[in-house]
This record gives sequence, structure tokens and C-alpha cells, in this order.
Amino acid sequence: MQDHYVVLGIPSNAGEAEIRSRYLELVRQFPPEREPLRAAAIRAAYDAVRDPMKRLKNHLFDVQSHQTIDSILQENRPDIRDRRFPTEFLLSLGRS
Repeated sequence: MQDHYVVLGIPSNAGEAEIRSRYLELVRQFPPEREPLRAAAIRAAYDAVRDPMKRLKNHLFDVQSHQTIDSILQENRPDIRDRRFPTEFLLSLGRS
């Protein structure tokens, strides 16, 4: 599996605006009509990282990720802070 951040060419701590602008730039550079495989990889990477909750899920279950749940929750980022994390899910992490 390819790293989604490498496919998009962005750092793993990129904000939603940076992710979207980079995605649109890549779509213009590699249109699906001319490069369907590359465009599909770009779209899949964008879908995986555009939503903060999906990104959190990917970080939690990706064995190659070096970020921990604590570092993700401690980040001072509005796109993650504004989302409400399911309390039961977060508490279950400490019970394992």
C-alpha cells in the first residue's frame, strides 16, 4: 500500500486547505482521461486523508505510522479539535 501523503506530496500534518489545493493541482496535472491509473491513485489518497476522522482511523490502524493517538489529539489544529471524538472509542483504547 502506498503512503497517501507521498502520493499527494504533502506532509502528514497538512491542513484541509493544503490537502484540497494540492489535490486540485494534481488533478489538473494528471487528468483522468489521460492518466487513469495515476488519477485513481491520487483520488484514493485524497479520499483517505481529506476527512480528519478518516485520517485518525488510518493513523490508528496503519502499522507504518509513527504517530500515536496522543500526538494526534495533542495537535493544536482546528480541523481535528472541532470534531467530537466518540468517547467510548477513546476510552476503549486505554482498556486494552
